[in-house]
Amino acid sequence: MYEVLLLLHNLLRWFVLLFGLWALLRPEPRPGAFFAHALTLQVVLGLLLAFVSPLFQGALAALGEVMRAGGEPRYFVAEHWVGGLLALGLAHAGLARARKGQGARLLFALSLLVLLLSIPWFRPLLRL
Repeated sequence: MYEVLLLLHNLLRWFVLLFGLWALLRPEPRPGAFFAHALTLQVVLGLLLAFVSPLFQGALAALGEVMRAGGEPRYFVAEHWVGGLLALGLAHAGLARARKGQGARLLFALSLLVLLLSIPWFRPLLRL
């Protein structure tokens, strides 16, 4: 189950980024909805992945040591998911503004920026 969730989470990343670019270029309700809802699915998959991930569970068990040591375990325990949740909030705020006909481009841009900073680029770009 872990490998399947990891594969889905990895592949969905590319759709989220494409939808984010679409929402940034056309800050309207439809592109914004695709972006916000794909990102919601991405976060849900990430949360499920955290429950079954041996890396995450092992890091939680030794949280103090992980935070002091840094590296990959700290990244996933402390930074990766926080960035995802922040980006999710910004994307949904952008969607709400787009539905009201107000300027949503800045919120979509901030969400995309946080996402780009939260992606583990040191990991394989495609896991097949």
